[in-house]
Amino acid sequence: MSELTLRQLEYFAAIAETRSITEAARRCHVSQAAVSLALAQLEQAVGASLAIRRRGRGIALTAEGQVVAARARQVVEQVADIGSAVEGAHGRLSGRLTVGVFRTLAPHVIPPLLDWFTHRHPAVELDFIEAAGPEVQQLMLGGVAQLSVIYEAQALPDCATEVLQEARRQAVLSPEHPLSDRETVSLEELAAHPVMLMSEEPALQRTLAEYAKAGVEPHVLGRSASVGAIHNVVGRNLAYSLLMQPAAASPEGRPLVFRPLRGNVRTNSVVAALPIGVTRSALVTEAITALHEHWGTATPEDRHAPPPPG
Repeated sequence: MSELTLRQLEYFAAIAETRSITEAARRCHVSQAAVSLALAQLEQAVGASLAIRRRGRGIALTAEGQVVAARARQVVEQVADIGSAVEGAHGRLSGRLTVGVFRTLAPHVIPPLLDWFTHRHPAVELDFIEAAGPEVQQLMLGGVAQLSVIYEAQALPDCATEVLQEARRQAVLSPEHPLSDRETVSLEELAAHPVMLMSEEPALQRTLAEYAKAGVEPHVLGRSASVGAIHNVVGRNLAYSLLMQPAAASPEGRPLVFRPLRGNVRTNSVVAALPIGVTRSALVTEAITALHEHWGTATPEDRHAPPPPG
């Protein structure tokens, strides 16, 4: 195998993330010719085609390219961590962090991360990818993102997870709904009323399975992948719904109330997902710390720390 260089890996990591020679060149502040040459040299060095050039549709990675992209990103991050370690000793971080976020969690993840890094580490450039849970993890495994934030039930076998917030589905109702004055509600009680279901998987199948376990069939008014749309339907008192994250009002400004479900409701915690075996960079560690702070949960290190002296 020919000699690999850090520059080749840096350019290829940018190609994998942007799926474009042009965008990779812009990101790395070099010419397109330099990126194309580095890609050709890297392919020669590893003895395999890593990317497929599709006219008008950007770059697609081969199976070998996906493996190399993930490793290239790790190497580039580890080298960047040398500088970050020095800056971190002075309380500062820099570099680029790309976070994949399950789309319904985006309103709860993106603002606190931007707030945290803007005030503590303004030299860090944040990018976000919002998509389905499996998709953001696949992009992470392919080297496009460094971290994913998803629900526990969405975790892929190749990913390790850390709980950020323990969560259970709750009933969301209009204050005008006949069950809204109860402290808790059951699926049996709710089944007599219209429901607006979240259509994202695996949430939909898990919800239908819980109705079946309770021995009732929901009266489905409709389904949507948009939490905002569901909130608006509930706010108009057209239906109730079952959702994970509470909100005081719908996007239309109508009040909402959330009620715990009685019975054996499984947790489906919000988790940070990382490729198994990958060492966390300083930026990833900082992002996870920020999300623990946002949700008021302890990191594993905090939970195992000795108590302060009395």
